[in-house]
Amino acid sequence: MNKLLIICGPTATGKTALGEHLAKKFDGEIISADSRHVYKGIDIITGKDVPKDIPIHLIDVAEPDYIFNVGEYRTLTLKAVNNVSRSGKLPIIVGGTGLYVRSILKPLEDINIPPDKKLRQQLESLTKYSLQRKVSQLNPDWWKKANHSDKNNPRRLIRAIEIALSKEKRQGIKFLKFDTLIIGLTASKEYINKKIDQRVNKRLKMGALEEAKNILKKYKNPNLPAITSTGIRQLKEYIDGKESLPEAIKKWNLAEYQYAKRQITWFKKEKDINWFDIENSDFIAKIEAMVLKWYTP
Repeated sequence: MNKLLIICGPTATGKTALGEHLAKKFDGEIISADSRHVYKGIDIITGKDVPKDIPIHLIDVAEPDYIFNVGEYRTLTLKAVNNVSRSGKLPIIVGGTGLYVRSILKPLEDINIPPDKKLRQQLESLTKYSLQRKVSQLNPDWWKKANHSDKNNPRRLIRAIEIALSKEKRQGIKFLKFDTLIIGLTASKEYINKKIDQRVNKRLKMGALEEAKNILKKYKNPNLPAITSTGIRQLKEYIDGKESLPEAIKKWNLAEYQYAKRQITWFKKEKDINWFDIENSDFIAKIEAMVLKWYTP
């Protein structure tokens, strides 16, 4: 059976570096599972660390004004995984977007429901309160599970209604028939937060502010997923003159801390992840040994 290696975990734990290391050691190619890396032109702010000598797939596949969804991610990733495997190499999925990783491993029947343009046009004329009321009535399960952000996001509310009203037959999803090994990287909260501080500072020195200005100048819609991503959202407050730069940077750091916490919560609920603490000096050697045992015929 063909092999598939997945490396997941919170931000600032070195997933891409590990993926690059293992790709060199086991002759593999990387497939990104980061919802921020799919967008072109947002390289510094999102930390799009592209390996120089290892092929990497699923980055720069959409313009910032395009709403890229998990269904599209899954379709493109399945194609990439199969192509890499057919070439005789090891496909290595690397990233921290939990829903992207889950879409490869578990059934997500909602992604089979196509967008209903006519319905969306009708719903876009409603107030947020009206959308919330409709969702709570039509899709109570989604409403109960949704967090505060989702419940106040018109785009996600409309999608929840669209799913509830869909009359499309929900066809079963074809799953990858791969022998999959999942590696999870983790560390203490203090360690991760310190790494985040260092990364934000590095990105600012590399030109994150100028990148944000260029993106915001080119794309005016403030509700685009690419524009509301962490980093751009906080720097926009400074660019618009609403906050000082130190305050915007502080909020960027805080948003990254919170994102890392959500990632840890998400992945801890997933089964079959082999966790490694990156604060242990021998974690790479242990991962290499596990992958070697699993990958060797």
